[in-house]
Amino acid sequence: MKLPTPPPPSRPLLVARVWDRLRPDPAGLVLGAVFFVLALTPSLLPRDLLFQGAACGLCAGTGYLLGVWVSWNWRTWIRKAVRVLWKASGRSLPRWWPRWRRRVEVALSLAVILTLNGILLRAVGWQQEVAALTDSRAYTPAQYLLVFPVGFGLWMLLVAIGRCLLHLETWLRDRLPQRLPLPVRSVSSWIVVVVLVFALVHQAIPGLIIGGAEAAFSVRNDADPPNVERPTAAERSGSPGSLVPWETLGAYGKRFVGRGLSAQGLEEVTSRPAVEPIRVYAGLKSADTDAERAALVVDELERTGAASRSVVMIAPTTGTGWVDPIAALSLEVLYDGDTAIAAAQYSYLPSSVQFIADTDKARSSGRELVRAVVAWWRTLPQDHRPKLLLYGESLGVVAGEAAFFDLSDVLSSVDGVLWVGPPNSSRLWSDLVARRDPGTREVDPTYSAGLTVRFAQDRDEMETFVGDASWGDRRVLYIQHPSDPVVWWSPRLIRAPEPDWLRERAGTDRSPAMRWMPYITFFQVSADLPRAMNVPHGHGHHYGTEILNGLALVAHEEAFTAERVTQARQEVERALAAQPTDD
Repeated sequence: MKLPTPPPPSRPLLVARVWDRLRPDPAGLVLGAVFFVLALTPSLLPRDLLFQGAACGLCAGTGYLLGVWVSWNWRTWIRKAVRVLWKASGRSLPRWWPRWRRRVEVALSLAVILTLNGILLRAVGWQQEVAALTDSRAYTPAQYLLVFPVGFGLWMLLVAIGRCLLHLETWLRDRLPQRLPLPVRSVSSWIVVVVLVFALVHQAIPGLIIGGAEAAFSVRNDADPPNVERPTAAERSGSPGSLVPWETLGAYGKRFVGRGLSAQGLEEVTSRPAVEPIRVYAGLKSADTDAERAALVVDELERTGAASRSVVMIAPTTGTGWVDPIAALSLEVLYDGDTAIAAAQYSYLPSSVQFIADTDKARSSGRELVRAVVAWWRTLPQDHRPKLLLYGESLGVVAGEAAFFDLSDVLSSVDGVLWVGPPNSSRLWSDLVARRDPGTREVDPTYSAGLTVRFAQDRDEMETFVGDASWGDRRVLYIQHPSDPVVWWSPRLIRAPEPDWLRERAGTDRSPAMRWMPYITFFQVSADLPRAMNVPHGHGHHYGTEILNGLALVAHEEAFTAERVTQARQEVERALAAQPTDD
C-alpha cells in the first residue's frame, strides 16, 4: 500500500521572512528603550526636537549595543548550559514556541514604541521646567511627540550600521585562508573591522568635517561682511593710515574695526564727552606667523597712540577671529572711548570645529599676542602707562591662559582678567576649581578666600562683589553659568566618577532634577552644546551685558559704582539696539 505523500512544508509568509531577517535583539530592544527614556530626563538647556532626538537616538543605540552584548553572552555561555540541563531532564521545547516567539517579539516591539511615545508626554514637563529656569520657549506635548521619529530613526540607523559591520566581519572571515583555524580567522577579521571603525571615527570623519569647514569658511572669511565699511578714523586698523591692509583682516576682523561707536556715537548714547576708541587687529592674512601678527598688533598700538589711553585690553579671539561686540562696546562705554583693544586672528574655523581640529593654534596665537602686548606695555613709564586688562570668551579663554605658567604669572603681568564661559579643558581654570576652598561648590567655587580670583554665576552675584575691600587690586574673574554646556562638557562624563557639579547642589539656572548617568549625561550635554548660544542673555553660553559687570569689577576703578555700572549697561543696550545683528 502506497503511503500518502506528506505535504510540502509551507513557506513562511513574506512579512514573517522579513521580520526574521530584520527582527531586533530582545535584550537590545529593552535596554535601548530604557536608554531612550533616560535621555529624555533634564539636562542643562531645553533641547529642540532635532537635538533631543539626536540625544535619544545615540543613547538608545548605546543601550542596544549593551543588550546585544548581554544576548551574546547568553547564547555563548549560559544557554548552552541551560540546554544541557533541559535535555537531561527529558524535556523539550513545545512545538508552539518557534511560532509564538515571533509574535512575542512583535508584541514587545509595539509595546516599546507605545511606551516611548507615552513617556515623551511626561518629558514635556521636564523640558518646560528647564525652559522656565533659562527663560526659554517650551514645546507643547504635540510638538514634542516629533522627537520620537527623529530619535527612533537615528536608533535604527545605528543598528543598521552595526549589522553592516557584523556582515563585514563574516565576509572577511569567510575569505581568509580556510586552512587557518576558525578562532584565528575570527580574531583577524574583527581586528580589521575595529581598525577600520577607529580610522573612520578618529581620522576620516573629522577630516571630512574639517576639510568641508575649511572650504566653506575660507570663502566666508574672504568675503566683505554686510553693513560694514572700511574705517576712515586713524584709530582703527584697516584705515588708510593703518599698517594692516583692510583686505587682510578677514570677515570678523572687518566687523570688529568697521563697527562699534565712534566718539560722536558714544556721546550721543551717553551724553558725555568721549574720545575716538582705538581698535587694532591683525587678520590671518596680515602676516605669516602668530609672532608676526602679534608684532603687527603692537606696531598698531604704537601708531594709534594707545600708550596715552586709560586702559588697554587684550582680547584673544575665538576660532573665526570673532571679538564679542558687547565686550568691546562695554569697555568703551565705561571709559567714554578712552580705550584701546588689541586682537588677532589665528583661524577662520568656528570655535566648535577649531576645538576638534587643533586647539594648539588658539594657544599659540594667544601666547604670542598676550606676551607681545605685555612686553610693550612694560616698556612704558610705570606712572604714566594705561591699565592693562585681559579678556577672553570661550576658546579665547584657552588662548589667553596659554600665555601664563600659573596664577602668579597672571597677576604679575596684567592688572585685571575677565574670562567668560571657560571650556572645561581650560588648564588654569581646572587647576583653580580643583584647589577651591573646602566646602565650596564646583559650580560656584571660592579660591583662597577670594583674595585674587573670584567666580560668578550671574549678574546678581557680581553685584555683591562691588565695593568689597577684601578683593585685591589685581583681579581675576571667571563668569560661568551653571547652565553653560561649554563649561561643563567633558569626555569624563562618559564614565565614573560623578562630577562634583552634578553631585552638589544645583546652580542658579540648572534644574535640580538633572542626574548624572554614565554615557547618558555625556550625550545629553553634547546635544546641549550646539544650542548653547540659542538662549536668552544670562543663560547657557550667552553672557550678554554680564560682561560689562565683569569688566567693571576687574578694572577696579573707584568711579565704577553700582549706579554707574547700571547706567552703563542701559547705554550699552541702547547702542546694541542700533547695531547690526549678524555677528
